[in-house]
Amino acid sequence: MVSIIGIDSRIFIRNIKRRDGSDGHFQSVLGIAVKVRDYLAYEKAYQNAIEKAFSSIGLEPNFQCYCINDIKDFDKKEMLLDIFAQEIANHVQKIHVFYTLFSKKQLAEVKVFGRTAKENKIKLAKPTRTYEELINEQLLHSFNAVCAWRLTDYLSPGTIEFHLDSYGGNICEAQEVLDSGDWTYFVYPGGDCCNPVISTADLLIGLLDDRLDKKKLHLLFDNIRPALPEFGTKILVYPIINKHLPYITPLKQKPINLFTRINHPVFWVFKGDTLINSGVLKRSDMYRNLLDYAGTQYCVVKLFEKTKDIDLVESGDYGAYLNSKGKEIIESYAKLGIHFKPFDLDAMVPKKHK
Repeated sequence: MVSIIGIDSRIFIRNIKRRDGSDGHFQSVLGIAVKVRDYLAYEKAYQNAIEKAFSSIGLEPNFQCYCINDIKDFDKKEMLLDIFAQEIANHVQKIHVFYTLFSKKQLAEVKVFGRTAKENKIKLAKPTRTYEELINEQLLHSFNAVCAWRLTDYLSPGTIEFHLDSYGGNICEAQEVLDSGDWTYFVYPGGDCCNPVISTADLLIGLLDDRLDKKKLHLLFDNIRPALPEFGTKILVYPIINKHLPYITPLKQKPINLFTRINHPVFWVFKGDTLINSGVLKRSDMYRNLLDYAGTQYCVVKLFEKTKDIDLVESGDYGAYLNSKGKEIIESYAKLGIHFKPFDLDAMVPKKHK
């Protein structure tokens, strides 16, 4: 049986005091990969853990899957996460924790886009990045792939399947390893809201961050396992340091192409009205409800981009429309031989907004 590894990541920031008393700033990228033996069995265990966690704070869950953003304003968020971790601990095989910790003294700047310069025989105007720029412009976007790549030295193709929350960034060697080998991976847009293994990774990142902050502990190897005692020796820690830079810095000024790795069927969202801001749509309760519903159908959700996505549509994919204009676009594609299963997003709109 193939095991599943769900991965998510986010920025880790602390305001610190330097030895001279001045204010400082520590920034890293923190990622977690959760390994489970069987997806369907884990899904049931996850639902039970979520129900018990919510019951412990006197609430009932509204969604099948939760991300940290869903509970960030809960008064008893800490208790909820504690119970969730206790309940789910016996159902995971491994918790892999990754974080960046670069030495600024050894290298002041990082060389980037070397392959672009070599292939085009040009001198780049800005061939280097500071560590802060590398984190904010590349690693913050591509770290899910970095985490998966880091594990390939310890795993065998054919024995695991990576489920990665959607990510971005430019082509780097770590991504090329995933693409060129025999590794199986799928990308889930909004995966922390629709995939229980990715959701677990996201919730545990939040829990680890909170516990380190509460105890005023640094993001260091020796502090991570004690901060998540529920998982004991199941926790393995992987610092991403200077020696990994050649594998994780961008080689080409070319975005990573992820969407051939989407697991179909897909709910393609047609917003119809171009005046509707995509960011506002994605932050809406309706979109959040759609993500949750898609998870119950083992589907993913993505806003439809006509210049990028039309060649990715497969038989059985849904055309989710927000309004009559969106429905008209779906019907127009049908006349061209490209068929979506129509899905009216009105069913996902909360009653309070109708």
